[in-house]
Parts: sequence; structure tokens; C-alpha cells
Amino acid sequence: MELNDFIQIVCPKCKKLLFAEKKLESWYCGHCGEKISIEKKEEDKPENTAPVLTGDIFLCNKDILVKYAGHDEDVDIPEDIVKIDSGAFKDNTEIKTVNIPDSVTDIAGSAFEGCTELTSVHLPSQIKKICYKTFSGCDSLKSITIPENVEELLNDALFCKIDEIVFESSETTWELESEYAGPSFEICRKSSGDGVKKIYFKSNVYEASEVYRFKSIAAYLRSQGLCTKCGGKFGGLFNKCKGCGAKKEQ
Repeated sequence: MELNDFIQIVCPKCKKLLFAEKKLESWYCGHCGEKISIEKKEEDKPENTAPVLTGDIFLCNKDILVKYAGHDEDVDIPEDIVKIDSGAFKDNTEIKTVNIPDSVTDIAGSAFEGCTELTSVHLPSQIKKICYKTFSGCDSLKSITIPENVEELLNDALFCKIDEIVFESSETTWELESEYAGPSFEICRKSSGDGVKKIYFKSNVYEASEVYRFKSIAAYLRSQGLCTKCGGKFGGLFNKCKGCGAKKEQ
């Protein structure tokens, strides 16, 4: 049997993912034992009926989300998912918000590319990178928070009309434009007005145009003689940060 012969949906009782043949009329949830009927028509649906062609539908290969096939504006990805595959939401022009649970440790390239109506995304805390073109073309996305564990933003990762980026770690790096690929994100230039204007770290706000060329907030802070832990100034007898108490790097 092929992957297309199966459908992955959420159990209406325990909210766990289910993996079953499309042709079945009913099956039992392997987690809570709930019997679930597949409603073929858009008629009156029993209370325990799982949607087949509408609502939150997640086509999966085990715990990998291969494709979102629903039409909801607000999507909560199930907590069983550990990876969002390449192109899983690509060119979806209906989704506006997406909540990605912390169970997800890998978001592949182009996962949300072309989601032009996406305005808000919650990223999981354990991902290590934002891959190539992950949010490219998401022109309604104006702000995003990059979790502390993210080590790098790859080329074109946030190539959209985003205005501001909040970094939870100063050590997260980004890529500049090269001969072969675009930058991780564009900064605002006077001629166009598009691009990132502000970069946030802790309680500090930086002009993106000043920080951008350093490829990380930490590198910029070091160039200014500031603390990479919180962005504060050093001073006193032991040359410690006045903000967090960290000792100045030698």
C-alpha cells in the first residue's frame, strides 16, 4: 500500500494521532480505545466522528508531518509530531497562525514557504536551526521569536517582509547574501522600506542595520565591549556585567 492509501487525523477524544486506511468505515484509537466513525458526507456528524477532508488533517509518516491537508486559519500541530517535512504547509494561503509543539525538533526547508497569510508562528524550543526557505514568501509575518536553542538561520530562512526578530540567544547566527544564495533575512533599506528594522535581545532593542553585518548579536556585543549574556555594560573592581553579573570575556 502507498502513503496515499492512509490518512492521519486526531482522535476527537484523546487528541492523539491516528494512522488508518482511508477505505475503512471505522476503527479504534490505539491510545484511548475510542471507536471512531469516518463520515463520508458533510451531513450530520456524530459527536465522535473524525473529519476526513476538512478541519485539522495531518498526513504523516509515523511521527513526521508530511503534509497538512486542512483548511483552518489557526492550526495546532499535534504533540506526537517530531518533524515537519519539507513543503508540509507550502503555498497554503489559508493558514494565519500555527502553534508548533515542543515535541518538534526538526523543521525542514520550505516547510511554510509561500504561506502568504501567515501572521503568527510559535516555534518549538528544541529546534537547532531555521532551514533554507522555511518562511520564504510569508509576507504577512511581521515578527518572530527565535528560541534560545536555535544555533543558526540558514540562507533565505526568513526571506519575507518581516519587520522585527526577537532572539532569545545572542549566539544564534545568520547568513549574509552571497553569490549563490540570499540572506537569512533582509534588513530595511531606505529605498524600499521593507525588511527587518529592529532586532530584540533580552530588554535591548538594536537597529538591524547596525547589527546585521556581524552575523550574530553576540559578535556585535563583543565589538562594543558589552555582555553577550544580557547586553549590559561591564564595570566595577572585578569587571562584571552590571546587568547579570557575568564576568567579562578575556
